[in-house]
Amino acid sequence: MANITWTKNELDFIKQQIKSGVHPRDFLKELNNRFKNKRTIQSLETKLGRLQISYAHCGDDTNEMDNASDRKIGRVVELETKIEELMAKGRVMSRKYKASIKDQNLQDAIIKVAKDHVKALPSVKFPKPYKADKTITHEHALLLLSDIHAGEVVSPSDTNGLNAYNPDIMCHRLKYLSDHIIDIVMDKLRGYKFDKLVIAGLGDWVSGMIHDELVETAEGTVIEWTFGVALVVAQFMRELATVFPAIEFIGVVGNHGRMHRKPRFKNRYVNWDYVAYQFLSLLLKDQKNITFNLPKSFWHLQEINGKRFLFLHGDNINSYNGIPWYGINRTIAQFKELLEAKQQRFDYICMGHFHQRNILDRVTGELILNGSLIGGNEFVIGKMFTSGEASQHLGGVHHKRGTTWNYKIRVQYAPTEGEPAYTYNVDNTFAETATKVL
Repeated sequence: MANITWTKNELDFIKQQIKSGVHPRDFLKELNNRFKNKRTIQSLETKLGRLQISYAHCGDDTNEMDNASDRKIGRVVELETKIEELMAKGRVMSRKYKASIKDQNLQDAIIKVAKDHVKALPSVKFPKPYKADKTITHEHALLLLSDIHAGEVVSPSDTNGLNAYNPDIMCHRLKYLSDHIIDIVMDKLRGYKFDKLVIAGLGDWVSGMIHDELVETAEGTVIEWTFGVALVVAQFMRELATVFPAIEFIGVVGNHGRMHRKPRFKNRYVNWDYVAYQFLSLLLKDQKNITFNLPKSFWHLQEINGKRFLFLHGDNINSYNGIPWYGINRTIAQFKELLEAKQQRFDYICMGHFHQRNILDRVTGELILNGSLIGGNEFVIGKMFTSGEASQHLGGVHHKRGTTWNYKIRVQYAPTEGEPAYTYNVDNTFAETATKVL
């Protein structure tokens, strides 16, 4: 089949032959042999006519004729190239259209098969109306209470409004915490009955004196902070004691309350946290449904509703700019090996110190990291460019299923207007104040 499009080489050859005085009939055969096309004399003459090339005056080779002929030839080649391009695009669009039709047909076939299968399924019986299970689930509640940092003052101007903290805000946040605990167990979890609340004090209740800038910007003295936090938490626990039949308090010390700047491993309980716990127990000695367990060790193993919990502050684990998961997992493995040598075990591990609430599943049980009551301070924001949300952890412990539900109580959003509901005043008349409040 002859090539429809006339190439520039063919047209140049024709032009040369006409200029040389050769008639189209005479060079037609050579034209077809050279360019491997089957041009006829009619198509050749038609082409010459379209190009307005007269072969009656083939000896005339003026420049004007050459230029006009060249322009006509170039235009024809350009148009024919454009035609080929449009035809190629048309072929591409045709293939895409066919593929789209094919996909549509496949989709229609799938939907048809699905409809046929659905029609073939047996009819579904309407379920019976849901009836609430009136069975009461008995559990113990667990509150992690750590990193209160009583005495420390966080300036809203120094933190550019990211956080603020002082004794009044501490009281507001603890009141907010008690209100939400009561709301959760009395209203939100109506199908539960809590026979006991375990409060785990995980340390850093007192801001302490190990950092000069904390002492310089704090309100009062370390004695006031220690007695003050004990007095406020005593009021906090008195409210909870009206809801829970029994409350057990466990307290391990943190690092901020130590009485020496350099960490020590001997007598680690010589710590302002331990003093605060002891004073708290004295304030609540007449509260019959509250008991205290105050170990001198920096860690404590406790059974809660049949499950074994390991409590520690966590300052033994080095960290920088976040939670050291590798160090924590290594510590857990070492504790597990250490305790197994004494035929002891634990299911759950609870820590404070890192000021970030987190729960990490383990093969058995969970690792629970508590938040803080203080939230982000100038050091965390200025050094690490982060600020943990002030929060505390509340959860449930079932005697078979272990931990069941968990709440992150965001005390960061406690309202701070007006007089605090709890009394913190611990000046020289502390004993009288404590007696009046409690």
